[in-house]
Amino acid sequence: MKLTPMLAACAFVFSTLTLVAGPKITGGTHYQFGAGNATVTFGCEGVSNPSKENATGTLKMELWALEAPHTGGGISGILLADYKLDGLNPGGSYTSVRKTVKAAAPARRKSYVLCLTLMEYQGGAYVISDYRNCTNPVVLGPQALFSLAGPWRWQSSVEGGTVEIEVAKISHTRTALTGTLKLALWATSRPYTGGAIEGYKLGEVPKAALKPGYTYNDLKNTAKYAAPPHGSYYVSLLLSEFDGAEYRIEAYLAASTPTTF
Repeated sequence: MKLTPMLAACAFVFSTLTLVAGPKITGGTHYQFGAGNATVTFGCEGVSNPSKENATGTLKMELWALEAPHTGGGISGILLADYKLDGLNPGGSYTSVRKTVKAAAPARRKSYVLCLTLMEYQGGAYVISDYRNCTNPVVLGPQALFSLAGPWRWQSSVEGGTVEIEVAKISHTRTALTGTLKLALWATSRPYTGGAIEGYKLGEVPKAALKPGYTYNDLKNTAKYAAPPHGSYYVSLLLSEFDGAEYRIEAYLAASTPTTF
């Protein structure tokens, strides 16, 4: 399943509540998720310390996923990522603040409001010194454990009773050995978009489990072919993993146009 990285900017939302006096976000803010939303690059055009007398404590940039825009006070949501910055001298500033870090993922897939907070260490804890809410909600959810990367193709032979299956890459993010894998080619009456599948299995290929950090590249396999009834179908390539009881679909690549059989 291909996940498209997200790029967006955040806009400042004024609050009727007073923020902690201290360093401020200056200029625009931004975030961009990497492949599979496993990482995120985020920050702002600058951070300044408006005080001419007092230095700041250690600073921290945080990116949050919230149910609703933050309006001041304590923040409640899912902390996606953070990183620290050294404190600023009186009148000091940072320019072009951004960093790429590992991103956490919400347990539930839904729409969230993202909020960038600038934290300062004061009195034994980090407190919000400034923040920006992002204008457009984004859909986030659990990170994909497996991915299939194209190009991919298949070619059946009715006379030979076989089907050739090719795909550029199978990768995973598990920190331990995966379960046994399986590639299966399916024909369905409607485009496949995930979840349980109904249709006709054209062929399948077993694949050995992958170690952490390992991938399959440029796969070319031949499976026994089972032709569907005559008609027009959408063909999809599904990757499944054995979880100890059954094979579960983890990723897929789907054709956008039908094929006549």
